[in-house]
Amino acid sequence: MWAQGNVPRRLLHHGPARGMDGFMTEKTDRERPRRTPPGRSSCRDWLISHRERLQRDQVRYRRLEARWSWTRLVAFVAGLCMVVLLRHEVLLAAPAAVVGLGIFLGTILRHTRWEAKRAFVDRALVVVEESLEASTSRDHPVRAWARPADPADTSVSLPPIVASGPTWSLTDQERDDLDLYGAPLGLFGLLNRTSTDLGARRLRDMLDAPCLSAEHIQGRQQAIRWLCAHGEQRIGMMASAVLLRGRSARLDELVGLLYRTEPHRHRVASRCVRVWSALSGLLVLCAVSQGLNGHYGWFRLLVIVLVVNGLIMRACKRMLSTLRGSVAPWTTMRSALRCLLAVAERAGQELPDETQLGPLRVCFRRVVRQAPVASLCEWLEWASLHGMVRGLLNAVVFLDVHVGEAVLARIIPNRDILLRGLSALAELEALNSLACFSAEQPVACYPQTVPDPGLSIERGRHPLIPHADVTPNSVDVTCDQRTWVITGPNAAGKSTFLRMVGVNVLLAQIGAAVPARAMTWSPVRLMTDVRIRDDLAKHESYFLSEVRRLRRMVLDPPNDARLLGLIDEPFRGTNSAERIAAGVALLEHLLVSRNLFIVATHEETLARTAAADPSAENYHFQERLDEGGVTFDYRLRPGPASTRTALRILEQEGYPAALLERARRLMAP
Repeated sequence: MWAQGNVPRRLLHHGPARGMDGFMTEKTDRERPRRTPPGRSSCRDWLISHRERLQRDQVRYRRLEARWSWTRLVAFVAGLCMVVLLRHEVLLAAPAAVVGLGIFLGTILRHTRWEAKRAFVDRALVVVEESLEASTSRDHPVRAWARPADPADTSVSLPPIVASGPTWSLTDQERDDLDLYGAPLGLFGLLNRTSTDLGARRLRDMLDAPCLSAEHIQGRQQAIRWLCAHGEQRIGMMASAVLLRGRSARLDELVGLLYRTEPHRHRVASRCVRVWSALSGLLVLCAVSQGLNGHYGWFRLLVIVLVVNGLIMRACKRMLSTLRGSVAPWTTMRSALRCLLAVAERAGQELPDETQLGPLRVCFRRVVRQAPVASLCEWLEWASLHGMVRGLLNAVVFLDVHVGEAVLARIIPNRDILLRGLSALAELEALNSLACFSAEQPVACYPQTVPDPGLSIERGRHPLIPHADVTPNSVDVTCDQRTWVITGPNAAGKSTFLRMVGVNVLLAQIGAAVPARAMTWSPVRLMTDVRIRDDLAKHESYFLSEVRRLRRMVLDPPNDARLLGLIDEPFRGTNSAERIAAGVALLEHLLVSRNLFIVATHEETLARTAAADPSAENYHFQERLDEGGVTFDYRLRPGPASTRTALRILEQEGYPAALLERARRLMAP
């Protein structure tokens, strides 16, 4: 497992800026056709097969890389020996040197090509190994599980590329109840395959604000379906994003710099200095060449030019300071910019024009074709010069002025392109995460939206429970039967059932596949009251905390989207008489609303209340008591719970006979 931001240096090789396209379009020279996963049930088999192909390519590329590395060395030594041997034969040495240099450059290009291919395969293997681990493990995440924090500078944000439509913001209560960011593996940790904080935050935003528009949900679902079906392309794009691991802080800084960088106000002075610098450079070159040929009088011209340049630099001190201040923060952005270009090249070639992936492809192609990222990185290399070389170039040709103007000319006009490219990167990473999850589920379906309010899940599972250990259950809440009351003993599965429903609804409304045989629903606003804790910081007792969270459902304002409320043991923080009275009153209030509710309880009174209302249904979980103790099958059954095993369990555990007899008399009608 690779921890967030910690990946071996060999996997971060990205080659020279001009060679980005060389390893972003890696194809074997055999040009084999694309292979896609044949089906969800065989996703693991496909991943294993794809890993084997990548491992074969890795061995081959390493062999070719080593071969061309030695060839490069031999070409250099042979060319050097040839020049030395022919040093007295100028007519032969010159063409031999040209030929030798050409051969040497050719070997460099071939070596760089195979090195880039090998590095890409290394990164693709990282992605495949993570997918294989995620498809089998439920005890730890392959990437970060914690809720990602916003950057320090919250005043800047990336422009949206794909509209999310109307959304419903979850509260801390829903996040806690549904284990969105639980340790060691919450729902976010299960989904997260992002390589950057930008992508992790976009995935977080999808989870925290599920969509309420069927049209937008279906659009995102189609994009995830495409990524799920095109496994090799998805892994390739994720492998290119591995380059950005460990660079999230740089990306956040890059976003801030794109917003803060502005043109300076000394344009006329800058233009005059650049014109003079061309003449100054020619005069210095002539003076030096003439002086070296014995015309020492030319050195006086050299001194005059340098003095004039010094006076100009003194007069333009403010302009030079402004340009240096604008460029200095960008010198640390070269690596992040090159990696962004690499991801854009790969995604721009792989993504389709249809679905919500089309706008992402447009953004990536604009980064590659319109934003001069490679040229910007080259100018930033010049800006990173220090010491005597930089001082000499400034004294002769005003290097800082040329670098500053060139950098600003490549940033400011392309600010929107780069920002949208970073936003597209975040969106693609989030969609790839959801596609990986959807592809790797042993049993899953893409939910279908329906116009009538309701929720139907056939044989739904909770994704955080290993497939071999889970017992699937179904739910069918409709307009006519809007409320389910579920009874049964502790540990029988009531709370897990509520969480299963909530998690599957949440997954459906972010466009992902759900672990169920089939699901149809109308988008809902999700509210939960499953896990209640007191809050000393807010001076809330357990009961007060529960009351305030239930109030959201009781005082629910009118809204176009129906509410789905999941309630576990209402008012369990008070005495039995008030709990029953308040629980019955709450249930009667919910029954007359237009919303959907699933209520889990121990109280038989609530089950009787539900039985008397045609819009409610009773279901239950049951236990079985035998010589080995209490066992559960975790299957939901129609009707209220009828088993009574509490006193039998006390008897089995050796409680006094007098105590048990007294309890039976108290239970008698």
